[in-house]
Amino acid sequence: MSPTETVGVLEHYAIVILPALVVAEQFGIPLPAVPALLGFGALAAHGRGSIPLMLGALVAVALTVDFGWYTLGRRRGAPLLARLCRFSLEPDSCLQRADQVFARYGAQAMLVAKFVPGLTTILPPLAGIFRTGRVRFAAYEVAGVLLWAGTWIGLGYVFSDTVAQIASRVASFGLGVGLTLGSVVGGYVLVKYVRRKLFLRSLRIARISPEALKRRLDAGEDVTVVDLRTRFDVTAVPYAIPGSRWIPAEDLDAHQSEMLRSRELVLYCS
Repeated sequence: MSPTETVGVLEHYAIVILPALVVAEQFGIPLPAVPALLGFGALAAHGRGSIPLMLGALVAVALTVDFGWYTLGRRRGAPLLARLCRFSLEPDSCLQRADQVFARYGAQAMLVAKFVPGLTTILPPLAGIFRTGRVRFAAYEVAGVLLWAGTWIGLGYVFSDTVAQIASRVASFGLGVGLTLGSVVGGYVLVKYVRRKLFLRSLRIARISPEALKRRLDAGEDVTVVDLRTRFDVTAVPYAIPGSRWIPAEDLDAHQSEMLRSRELVLYCS
């Protein structure tokens, strides 16, 4: 598709395309919403699009979808978040990162959630899990969408000529640019996958079976069992090995680390 055809499609169908891209991002599908917002801003600068109408459509769609995630979070709790994190590029740290973000910033984190890959999907159900008020949730959701979409559309509006030049140059490179970007993204995902597999493999080398651990505990051996699960993991599965100590990984300070280092430890986090 030529640059002229692309601009024509965006001009006539932006009111459908942009909300669809936003919904895809809210479901964790990495489609290029930001370039489309920049392009729409450039069109609006030349009188070929209504920014208030577009912002209203984006707010309505985003609020509807995220209220669905919010309601699921309130009803299903931590297990839902655990399932969502399985689709993350870093599933092992997803819950911990979400816990830290919401514990530190609360619902205010939704103001910038859409600027950070992954957070736009995790924070709405997280707000439901923490029982954030519906009005408060809606207020931060609307403000976050307006801030995110308004920033990119505004940049496209102000730098409309630059956006047009960049689009033309990218189109002139054609298939080569697409293949290069695809290779970079694919390589990144592959590296993440391989690193995770190697990490899990290293953990398996030092594993102890539940039966062997039980025999040692029954024999009265001096073994300290430490539960490193996050608060969400514990809420989702409120069971623990008898006699274990629950210390979330992020709460391990220097004193505790030194104390635990002098003992034989068995750590578990799932």
